Amino acid sequence: MNPWEGKTSVFLKTVTNMVILNLLWVICSLPVMTIGPSTAAMYGVIRKWHLYKDESVIRSFIHEYRLFFKQGLMVGTPWIFLGLLLLLDAYFFLLVPSNLKVVLIVITVTAFILYLMTSALLFSILVHYQTKGWGLVKQAFTFSVIDGKTTFAIILMWIGAVMVLFYAPLTVFVIVVPVSMISFRFSMISLEKVGRLPKIQSNYFPNKTGIDSHSVKF
Repeated sequence: MNPWEGKTSVFLKTVTNMVILNLLWVICSLPVMTIGPSTAAMYGVIRKWHLYKDESVIRSFIHEYRLFFKQGLMVGTPWIFLGLLLLLDAYFFLLVPSNLKVVLIVITVTAFILYLMTSALLFSILVHYQTKGWGLVKQAFTFSVIDGKTTFAIILMWIGAVMVLFYAPLTVFVIVVPVSMISFRFSMISLEKVGRLPKIQSNYFPNKTGIDSHSVKF
């Protein structure tokens, strides 16, 4: 037996699963309002792949979609829309002739930077810790500030992905899941490191020891 047959099979299966998951995310995000639950479900499946080597896609996506539907709809979707609103505000302030133009732009850009920092870990924390309510936003922001290097790396990855999408919109069918997978791996390293800090444990995990005891590997 050719040893490459096994490796090729695993590689093709992985790529196929990624494409299927990406298509599921696109389809379930089409109603727009469901983009939050859809994104949470995608991260939930990626988490299973990463931690438990669960290779299922459709069944896992449906399960995660139901599990995180409410939280994704109540927090995830509004959060994504908030980012779009901040971008529109910045564009609007650039066009409006006003003495306060510079001040408004600085405020908006600052808010957007804080938004990006929080977004870097938001969905990873949502599916890993299953944090509920707007406390999720507070936890994501706190963790992102503590581990700024990882946060910056994740932001850079997504900026690159958005640039690709801007010039080649059809890549939305293949690029979202791979970038999310890399982002999640970085997030798990960050959550493990930050989650072990005594102050973080006492504030966010009074009855736990921080992150689940899974090895984080690349």
